[in-house]
Amino acid sequence: MKLPQGKSRLDLVKSGLSTVLPKRGRFVVSINRLVEDPDNERKTFRNMEDLIESVRVHGIIEPITVTPEGEGYRILTGHRRFRAAKAVGLTDVEVLVRDAEDPTTRRFKSLISNIQRENIGAVELAETLRAMLNAGVVPTQRELARQIGKREQWMSGMMRILDMPLRLQEMLRNRSISIGYEIAQRIAQVKDPALQEELVQAAMAGETTQEIRLRIESRKAVPAAPRRQGKATVVQFTEKVGNCIATVKAKHGKEARGEMIEALRLLEKQVRNDDSIQ
Repeated sequence: MKLPQGKSRLDLVKSGLSTVLPKRGRFVVSINRLVEDPDNERKTFRNMEDLIESVRVHGIIEPITVTPEGEGYRILTGHRRFRAAKAVGLTDVEVLVRDAEDPTTRRFKSLISNIQRENIGAVELAETLRAMLNAGVVPTQRELARQIGKREQWMSGMMRILDMPLRLQEMLRNRSISIGYEIAQRIAQVKDPALQEELVQAAMAGETTQEIRLRIESRKAVPAAPRRQGKATVVQFTEKVGNCIATVKAKHGKEARGEMIEALRLLEKQVRNDDSIQ
């Protein structure tokens, strides 16, 4: 193809007059040449305001990573940057063109990148992992965990998120703040849907992983039912916080409540005065 006077091949690529695309390297191309990856794990794009404003003021700092596809490029990484660029009306964007890879390799790389940065929501990630298993990309959860550099226990925890009630999954999916994978996994391990909802609400309100864990631990300590001990009835209460378990019990009777409170007071005094506890 003969190039018009004063035009480079890259100029033609940008203007859309040439179907010969650069196959590798760093270039500025027409944004119309880019298409999003339909297999991208991210399905929802929230909290874009800050990124859009940054692109409006400074442009795209880090190039969008793409691979040649047909008469354009498929986006590998940078879907948020691409959408922000379109939102502010950019016509040209800088891209880093990489060699085309087989779909499985490309999907694993994208998945690992998103997991490392916790760049997609827990529900979306769990759905992607299950879809890969259902499609036979890998035969087992153990192998999938190995491929993405995670333990099998972590993989099982992510799969358990999809066993939560759909309403709670949507609450996590439509979050306005970032809820980490560990928090989502801990909530999914709880069997009581009412407690799960309480924990989701707490996480959305900004509680940390440690605070969520303590909530779960405190709810595990359910007062034991009164039991017979000879002819007397024994009342017992147990609480667990972290690695500490405290139990108080007394024979049922008019004095039981006061005796139990006094025993707890004396026990608290011992704990506060014992210098051996670090």
